[in-house]
Amino acid sequence: MPSFLIPPIAILLSGLAAIAVLLAARLAGLGFAPLAGQPASLAALLVFLVGLGFAGFLWWLASRCFTLLRDPATTPEQLSALRDLPLALPEGTVRALLALIVGVIGLPLLLFSQSLALNDAIAGYVNGIIAGVFGYYFGARSTGPEAQAARRLGEALEGQTRANEALRQSEAAAREAAAQAAQPAQMGQAIARLEGQLGVARILVQRIGPALPAGLIPPQAEALLAGAEQALATARSLPDLGAIQAATAALTGRDGPLPALLRAAAPLLPAAAGGPLAGIALLLGLGWNLGAAAWRRFRARLLDSPHDPALFDPGAITPASAELRLAEAPIFARIFTPRLAEPGFLATLLDTCLRPDAAALLWARFPGFANPAEAEAGLSEFRRALLEDRVQGDLPPELVGRVAAGLGQPAATPSLPQAGPEEARAALQALTLLLSELRESRTDPVPLLRELTP
Repeated sequence: MPSFLIPPIAILLSGLAAIAVLLAARLAGLGFAPLAGQPASLAALLVFLVGLGFAGFLWWLASRCFTLLRDPATTPEQLSALRDLPLALPEGTVRALLALIVGVIGLPLLLFSQSLALNDAIAGYVNGIIAGVFGYYFGARSTGPEAQAARRLGEALEGQTRANEALRQSEAAAREAAAQAAQPAQMGQAIARLEGQLGVARILVQRIGPALPAGLIPPQAEALLAGAEQALATARSLPDLGAIQAATAALTGRDGPLPALLRAAAPLLPAAAGGPLAGIALLLGLGWNLGAAAWRRFRARLLDSPHDPALFDPGAITPASAELRLAEAPIFARIFTPRLAEPGFLATLLDTCLRPDAAALLWARFPGFANPAEAEAGLSEFRRALLEDRVQGDLPPELVGRVAAGLGQPAATPSLPQAGPEEARAALQALTLLLSELRESRTDPVPLLRELTP
């Protein structure tokens, strides 16, 4: 038997069973005469029986709902939709059931009001209840499919609007929470940048500045340093990101001590990609990355003091390289070029030039110098040329490229300082002394130089 026929047959059989009970009672001589003289009792019995019938009907509907819930084929989306329905029944079922109860009970009471001895007032109340319920039910059901679709679309749009608003609120709360979470990190980074620039400013203003010519360090540098110190001290108890950033910008701007020295030393470098300021910054970054021996040679070249033989490692300079450097020393080139063909001459000359008393030995062993001063001047020229070659060899292209990338510059061959004004030389010497301090404190100058806005 098809499953959809079982419920109607069960209801039909239940009704036949009830009729059979009534017929058996009548055949047994049990009539309803006692109730005939009591219309109110008869009405109460009618209401009771109707209530039992509808209770059974509700039980049947509930059993169908439970069957649906137990069915493995029921999806979570269907279960979620059932939660929004009254009694988990199809939409309109409860409304139809209420209308049916009113009709089944109210209409017989109204039709048989005379037999039940109901007065006109009670009959009017019953009539009003029936008319109100039926009018609402059939009025709602008479709405066309277009109106129902529009109503459901409006409900869907309203739900979507509420969902969008909730999403916007959650996104705003998430952004605010992220900003609050990031603020301590931003504050820590800002304080770290200010501390780095303060360390450089203290060395330049308080330790190196008094020995420099007037004007190399801007007069307002001391006020900027004091303001930065105050901002840092205040930030440790009452964080103020804006004040920290303003103090850092003052030290790294045009009037800061480090940008002022970079501008003053710039004339010592030839024009190159990125400008002289970029060339000076590149030299400082390269100097910080050199080893101990290479740093001594680099510092001597920057300070223009290439007269220490200890700067040259034994065997690092060959006669062939010495011959190439001889052309860059005018005094030696004039006196010794005619003797280059002599066997062992270059090796002897190189050995003499790398001795501590090289100037006196040159005057004594090699004729051609006008006086001892000329021999000492020629020795200085030759040693400077040798040092230039060694320093260039200490700066491999990969190191130059890495430091240039850290400064945000294109990779290029670095230019070593040339002759220039005394103020520029003093500024370069101050920067060299600063770099020595940073090497001792293991403070990388590249990030500090990249923050400058001279």
